[in-house]
Amino acid sequence: MTLFLLICCHFFSGYGLLDLFNIRQKPLVTLPLALLTGVAVASCVPFLLQLAYCPLYPATVFGALGLSCLLLNIRGLARAYRKWPRIGRNMMPRLRIRVYELPFILILSFLVFVSVWRCYYQPPTSRDALSGPEAIAEYAVREHTLINSFFTTDLSTTNNQFKSPYLTSLQVIYKMAGYPFGQIWLSIIFISYTLLLYQVLKVTLHPILAGLLLLLMTATPEIYAYTFLILYDYSNMVFLFLSLYFLIDSLESRRRSYFYFAALLMGIATYIRSETLVLAALFTPILWIRQHRDGEPIVKMAWTTGIFILPSLLSYYFTISLYNNHYLPVHYDIAALVNPHPFHLRPLFKAYGDIFKELMVSEYGVRLWGYIMFVWAGVFLAELVILRRFTRAARNWLYAIGIVFAGLGLLEFLLPLFELAYAAKRGLFKIIPLMVMYLANSQLLIRLSARISQWEQGRSLGSRSQQG
Repeated sequence: MTLFLLICCHFFSGYGLLDLFNIRQKPLVTLPLALLTGVAVASCVPFLLQLAYCPLYPATVFGALGLSCLLLNIRGLARAYRKWPRIGRNMMPRLRIRVYELPFILILSFLVFVSVWRCYYQPPTSRDALSGPEAIAEYAVREHTLINSFFTTDLSTTNNQFKSPYLTSLQVIYKMAGYPFGQIWLSIIFISYTLLLYQVLKVTLHPILAGLLLLLMTATPEIYAYTFLILYDYSNMVFLFLSLYFLIDSLESRRRSYFYFAALLMGIATYIRSETLVLAALFTPILWIRQHRDGEPIVKMAWTTGIFILPSLLSYYFTISLYNNHYLPVHYDIAALVNPHPFHLRPLFKAYGDIFKELMVSEYGVRLWGYIMFVWAGVFLAELVILRRFTRAARNWLYAIGIVFAGLGLLEFLLPLFELAYAAKRGLFKIIPLMVMYLANSQLLIRLSARISQWEQGRSLGSRSQQG
């Protein structure tokens, strides 16, 4: 019952947020998107209560969740009943499952079942969680504050206590709801993201190809493990992808509300992992290029860039500069961790080479990612050699892939603690869905989808003529 109420709270919070930004998608995209954004809203509640020095009792936490849900839906509630896009007949998804979709659905359902069961049944075991967010959340439920006796222990061998309160906050909520291991929220993100991505892929591809790509990504060994292992990287991947999806959509459709929503989602991704701020800054050139082509003045270009980067800057300020330095009893000097020789560029090129050779094209890379990167490379090279041109959407996703790769190497160069075997490896999570979206917009797969659809229609017309 508590899980159902939390899911409803997440959904209505997210739906209210979508309504505030005028995000209009088909129901099978709106439903999982609302759940994802609702979980993000919930993750801020205990943290904001802590900033206000409000004790974290179940009454205050769940009361604040309900209040945030209500506030986000004020705009919708204030409308006339007939004009409000109510959740009813118009919002109910129309499910039409074809026979050839069933194998993908069954395999994905099995993968989802295993992931959900492990989230429900097994406690968090990773060192990063046990030495940081999980332990802080456990003590927070007992002591009613995120700044608790956990910080009285010797923390000299770890820095996990300084990481984002995103995980800690969600663990607090779900532990208070009666789930001792907490991480059921991760299953909500996993299922919602899987449903959303499938619908997005089907916009340009035949369901067979969309199902193959989705299965190829979901079964990626390293990423799948993080659907039941509570760390920041899977959630960060999801919200960075959503931000880029709506950013690219806004560039094509010129919908300002989608651009503002993309900026907010980038802020959420930065809230989850603070180093995402570097990636947010690296994505601004695509805004400059598009605005320059449209003849926009420099002042407007600077204004647009500021709007896009502002949510990420605020997320970084509240979680790192303010919380870590002025609330926690122990402090973290990030400046001391930055590379003191930023103009010595040889380590930078070595970082790019190591990421490519050791994490992407090696035997170890296959154990991490399966063969999805080789599929992407094969399609990319085929388009480059045979067709010699890319669609605009494919170019946008290629740009996104390049920026994430460039950002990972830059982070490893600037922050020596951003190690290849751990942080850089998990940072590559962000590239996988971008590769999938490139494949979904590649001319070769779009043409193949058209041929499959034509063959399917021909078979359908042939069977009807025989029956006639």
